[in-house]
Amino acid sequence: MAGSRLRRAGVVAGAAAVFTFAATSGAWANWTASNWAGEEGKLSQQWIDESYNEINFTGCGEVYGRTSVDVALWQQIDYGYDKKHDTSRFTNCFNGSSYKSTATQSGLPYDSYYFEIAQIGSGCISCAVYVKTVNVDTTLAD
Repeated sequence: MAGSRLRRAGVVAGAAAVFTFAATSGAWANWTASNWAGEEGKLSQQWIDESYNEINFTGCGEVYGRTSVDVALWQQIDYGYDKKHDTSRFTNCFNGSSYKSTATQSGLPYDSYYFEIAQIGSGCISCAVYVKTVNVDTTLAD
Protein backbone atom coordinates (compact mmCIF):
# COMPACT_ATOMS: atom_id res chain seq x y z
CA MET A 1 0.00 0.00 0.00
CA ALA A 2 2.77 2.47 0.90
CA GLY A 3 4.60 1.51 -2.31
CA SER A 4 1.59 2.31 -4.51
CA ARG A 5 1.15 5.70 -2.79
CA LEU A 6 4.81 6.42 -3.38
CA ARG A 7 4.46 5.47 -7.06
CA ARG A 8 1.34 7.66 -7.42
CA ALA A 9 3.14 10.56 -5.74
CA GLY A 10 6.05 10.07 -8.15
CA VAL A 11 3.70 10.05 -11.15
CA VAL A 12 1.93 13.20 -9.92
CA ALA A 13 5.26 14.96 -9.25
CA GLY A 14 6.58 13.89 -12.67
CA ALA A 15 3.42 15.08 -14.42
CA ALA A 16 3.62 18.40 -12.57
CA ALA A 17 7.24 18.84 -13.66
CA VAL A 18 6.36 18.10 -17.29
CA PHE A 19 3.41 20.50 -17.14
CA THR A 20 5.58 23.22 -15.60
CA PHE A 21 8.24 22.77 -18.29
CA ALA A 22 5.62 22.82 -21.06
CA ALA A 23 3.95 25.90 -19.62
CA THR A 24 7.19 27.84 -19.16
CA SER A 25 9.00 26.80 -22.34
CA GLY A 26 6.64 28.97 -24.43
CA ALA A 27 7.79 31.99 -22.44
CA TRP A 28 11.22 31.50 -23.97
CA ALA A 29 9.78 32.54 -27.34
CA ASN A 30 8.77 36.14 -26.52
CA TRP A 31 10.87 38.44 -24.38
CA THR A 32 11.27 42.09 -23.42
CA ALA A 33 14.25 43.99 -22.04
CA SER A 34 14.33 47.53 -20.68
CA ASN A 35 17.28 49.92 -20.89
CA TRP A 36 19.19 47.61 -23.23
CA ALA A 37 22.51 48.79 -24.67
CA GLY A 38 25.11 47.35 -26.99
CA GLU A 39 28.01 48.07 -29.27
CA GLU A 40 28.53 46.70 -32.77
CA GLY A 41 28.71 42.91 -32.58
CA LYS A 42 26.59 42.57 -29.42
CA LEU A 43 24.26 39.56 -29.47
CA SER A 44 20.83 39.39 -27.89
CA GLN A 45 19.54 36.56 -25.77
CA GLN A 46 18.18 33.63 -27.80
CA TRP A 47 14.58 32.61 -28.32
CA ILE A 48 12.86 29.63 -29.90
CA ASP A 49 10.44 30.20 -32.72
CA GLU A 50 8.85 28.82 -35.80
CA SER A 51 7.67 30.74 -38.82
CA TYR A 52 7.60 34.39 -37.61
CA ASN A 53 9.85 36.84 -35.73
CA GLU A 54 9.23 40.49 -34.89
CA ILE A 55 12.00 42.58 -33.31
CA ASN A 56 10.97 45.96 -31.87
CA PHE A 57 13.23 48.75 -30.58
CA THR A 58 11.48 51.65 -28.82
CA GLY A 59 13.33 54.84 -27.88
CA CYS A 60 16.84 54.56 -29.35
CA GLY A 61 19.81 56.80 -28.75
CA GLU A 62 23.54 56.98 -29.31
CA VAL A 63 26.07 59.22 -27.51
CA TYR A 64 27.77 60.52 -30.68
CA GLY A 65 24.48 61.37 -32.40
CA ARG A 66 24.20 58.40 -34.77
CA THR A 67 20.59 57.97 -35.95
CA SER A 68 20.46 54.40 -37.22
CA VAL A 69 21.30 50.89 -36.13
CA ASP A 70 21.44 47.77 -38.32
CA VAL A 71 19.97 44.69 -36.64
CA ALA A 72 20.76 41.24 -38.09
CA LEU A 73 18.57 38.18 -37.39
CA TRP A 74 20.53 34.94 -36.94
CA GLN A 75 19.43 31.31 -36.72
CA GLN A 76 21.53 29.33 -34.27
CA ILE A 77 22.80 26.12 -35.91
CA ASP A 78 23.88 23.42 -33.44
CA TYR A 79 26.54 21.78 -35.58
CA GLY A 80 27.76 24.28 -38.14
CA TYR A 81 27.79 27.97 -38.89
CA ASP A 82 24.84 30.08 -37.74
CA LYS A 83 22.67 31.36 -40.60
CA LYS A 84 21.97 35.07 -41.11
CA HIS A 85 18.40 35.60 -42.35
CA ASP A 86 17.97 39.35 -42.61
CA THR A 87 19.44 42.70 -41.65
CA SER A 88 17.14 45.65 -40.98
CA ARG A 89 18.06 49.30 -40.51
CA PHE A 90 16.24 50.90 -37.58
CA THR A 91 15.85 54.69 -37.76
CA ASN A 92 12.38 55.61 -36.47
CA CYS A 93 13.21 54.65 -32.87
CA PHE A 94 15.75 57.51 -32.84
CA ASN A 95 12.93 60.10 -33.18
CA GLY A 96 11.97 60.00 -29.48
CA SER A 97 11.44 57.76 -26.48
CA SER A 98 8.04 56.48 -27.66
CA TYR A 99 8.98 55.88 -31.32
CA LYS A 100 9.37 52.29 -32.46
CA SER A 101 11.33 50.55 -35.22
CA THR A 102 10.27 47.04 -36.22
CA ALA A 103 11.78 44.23 -38.28
CA THR A 104 9.77 41.15 -39.24
CA GLN A 105 10.74 37.88 -40.85
CA SER A 106 8.38 35.04 -41.74
CA GLY A 107 8.67 31.55 -43.19
CA LEU A 108 11.38 30.58 -40.73
CA PRO A 109 12.05 26.99 -39.64
CA TYR A 110 11.52 25.97 -36.01
CA ASP A 111 14.81 26.76 -34.28
CA SER A 112 16.66 29.08 -31.92
CA TYR A 113 17.23 32.69 -33.02
CA TYR A 114 19.04 35.81 -31.82
CA PHE A 115 19.83 39.24 -33.21
CA GLU A 116 23.12 41.08 -33.53
CA ILE A 117 23.88 44.80 -33.54
CA ALA A 118 25.50 44.69 -36.98
CA GLN A 119 26.29 48.38 -37.42
CA ILE A 120 25.63 51.69 -35.68
CA GLY A 121 25.27 54.65 -38.04
CA SER A 122 27.69 54.23 -40.92
CA GLY A 123 29.95 52.15 -38.69
CA CYS A 124 31.49 53.07 -35.37
CA ILE A 125 33.60 50.73 -33.30
CA SER A 126 33.54 52.90 -30.16
CA CYS A 127 29.78 53.66 -30.34
CA ALA A 128 26.97 52.03 -28.39
CA VAL A 129 23.26 52.19 -29.03
CA TYR A 130 20.91 52.31 -26.07
CA VAL A 131 17.29 51.26 -26.35
CA LYS A 132 14.52 52.08 -23.90
CA THR A 133 12.67 48.83 -24.69
CA VAL A 134 13.59 45.82 -26.82
CA ASN A 135 10.78 43.39 -27.54
CA VAL A 136 10.87 40.12 -29.45
CA ASP A 137 7.43 38.82 -30.44
CA THR A 138 6.90 35.53 -32.23
CA THR A 139 3.11 35.72 -32.61
CA LEU A 140 1.91 36.81 -36.02
CA ALA A 141 -1.64 37.48 -34.78
CA ASP A 142 -0.90 40.85 -33.21
